[in-house]
Amino acid sequence: MMYDYFHRTELDETFYTEHLQPRLPREMIDAHAHFNLPEHVSHITKETIAGDWALECGLLMSYEDACAYYRTLFPDTVVYMTALPWPLREANTIGNNNYISRISEYPHLRGLMTIRPEYSLSMIEQAFTEGGFSGFKPYPYMASTVKGADVSIFDFMTHEQFALANRLRVPVLMHLPRAGRLPAPENVSEIRTILERYPNVKLVIAHFGRCFNVEYFEQALDALGEDIHRVWFDTAAVLNPAVHRLTFQELDYHKILFGTDFPILLWHGKREWKNGTYTNLCRENFSWNKHLYPEDESNYTFFVYEQIKHMLDIIGDDEEKKRAVFFGNAKEVYFDTQRGGVQA
Repeated sequence: MMYDYFHRTELDETFYTEHLQPRLPREMIDAHAHFNLPEHVSHITKETIAGDWALECGLLMSYEDACAYYRTLFPDTVVYMTALPWPLREANTIGNNNYISRISEYPHLRGLMTIRPEYSLSMIEQAFTEGGFSGFKPYPYMASTVKGADVSIFDFMTHEQFALANRLRVPVLMHLPRAGRLPAPENVSEIRTILERYPNVKLVIAHFGRCFNVEYFEQALDALGEDIHRVWFDTAAVLNPAVHRLTFQELDYHKILFGTDFPILLWHGKREWKNGTYTNLCRENFSWNKHLYPEDESNYTFFVYEQIKHMLDIIGDDEEKKRAVFFGNAKEVYFDTQRGGVQA
């Protein structure tokens, strides 16, 4: 069931026609979207949803709903999908993985398999191979229900599981833990450990390492040094134009993958950034929405439209770079990977 708050207004149509349609590639891959059915998240408690603003506005998305969202938002573009299960510990991970496997039979979709640290290697390899997945999606919530918890990457994807991914030569989409985000010293150390011990893993860092504020990425450039060029990043949920400018300036654009984080960000709004935090400005009446500027809300377009405009403004007329970021890079990482992995 599509969210009833999702609708494309005349303002959205005008914004799309003026700022996006002439510049968007005719093919695009969303490298970060969560797919599930109600039965996969039926045990997620009201307390869990209340503790994370993102869950309230985007807990469900079937394949059919996703197709409808993309057709509405991007009527002139063919959208391919990289499908992630809903990675909460309370979710039915096995059922959700099975659903992702099933929809991965569509040629325009690739699925990532969510793993839990307690899963055995034999179970993971069998499910991954038989399910036709194109990568792994571990998640910090599998080690702690606290957002940004001070846990190790290896608490939610073990060294043995990384070794399996290395043998299978598949990508791993990593959502980083810790309040310090990408430049946290422990995250930097563990990223380097992954790069050195598991060189066959294509390590993709979600949300630019949760660098929604530019100062975090500035710190990460210093902390990681040349190693920052050995990983990929996706843009999911990152709206900050200062982050986009810095990342396109400092990174090889072949390492940047466009992603939306749907169904979380299907609403109309913007963001403000201050002192290492951000505030969502939104038209829709979610419980977390403080309606700070009600007089401006009628002028808000889709969050994802704002994100894409910022990216296109920075890329400019470079068609090769545009196609790489919005299509080619994700194709190389996820779509050109043999489904179910390949033996080394």
